[in-house]
Amino acid sequence: MLNSIQILRAIAALLVVFAHFEFIHPAVGGFGVDIFFIISGFIMAYIVNKNPDAFLYRRLVRIIPIYWFMTLLTLALYAVKPSWFRSLIVTPEAIIKSLLFIPYRLKGSGPILSLGWTLVYEMFFYVSIAVFIAIFGNKRGMNASLIFLTLFVVVFNIFPIRNYVLEFYSNTIILEFVTGSLLYYYWRNFGNLKSPLVEAMGLSLGAASFIFLVYADYLQDPNLTRFLLFGIPAFFIANAFLIMEGKVNRQNKVHSTAILLGDASYAMYLVHPFVIYAFIRLVFVRFKMEGRAFELAQLIGTMIIVCIVAVIIHKWFEKPVLKALKSVMDKRFDSKKISKPI
Repeated sequence: MLNSIQILRAIAALLVVFAHFEFIHPAVGGFGVDIFFIISGFIMAYIVNKNPDAFLYRRLVRIIPIYWFMTLLTLALYAVKPSWFRSLIVTPEAIIKSLLFIPYRLKGSGPILSLGWTLVYEMFFYVSIAVFIAIFGNKRGMNASLIFLTLFVVVFNIFPIRNYVLEFYSNTIILEFVTGSLLYYYWRNFGNLKSPLVEAMGLSLGAASFIFLVYADYLQDPNLTRFLLFGIPAFFIANAFLIMEGKVNRQNKVHSTAILLGDASYAMYLVHPFVIYAFIRLVFVRFKMEGRAFELAQLIGTMIIVCIVAVIIHKWFEKPVLKALKSVMDKRFDSKKISKPI
């Protein structure tokens, strides 16, 4: 995968960590999710173009192990200390739907691992691609899935139906996957036609979009118009990073560290709430200190620990589990022995 995209993954994950730490009120950084969705659309189009064989299987192997582990960890902590999860409602239905990526709400609660809402969208995107590839073949199937998702969102926003699942899936945030895929097609067809003016414009748009996202995230509730407010600026940010691909040097320690954090970004995204709340509830309270300087020190320390924990989980849990699963399941689902999941 492109180094610039991996670095942007790391930045997106750290933005979400910053948002959930709530150093600024209202919290800023949630648009990292929108950047993730643009990147996801880009990567899925890249994968389908390169090798669509066993597409859904590869996605499931990549997503499920650590997500299920974190969900089960949440349930275990809830059983030991339910006061830590005041808004969480645990029922057999909630557990099953959480593990199967089915959207639900039970009195404001759902899924078990609260961050799982983004993975429900991701899985909807993956299943849509897999279904249309099965019907129309590789590249036509990808294009058909993008058309379907766009029409699905447009139709159910023009003619809304009072059903939580349909309302969830027809959120305009789905269009960010489509836009990310279009970004891939643009770079595949026109990425070699470089122009200093076009690159300067792209970088300027990316910088301006980031500033706008910080402003919009601070002042606006993006639920109704999320794609317009967050998705389009996230597209320009991703485009700006692609322009800088040639500037990334893996021999540079800063760049290589950022790429490593990008590799561990999925683990970082899922594990960071546990680290944040563990430090807030078990460590920082013992210092009995207050003030913005202490809060800043908490933020910096927590983000460093989150990065370390994410890399550890990525290297010693995520990668070994993926390797073990592939060694067992490739023989059944993927006889062509495709490369490791991206």
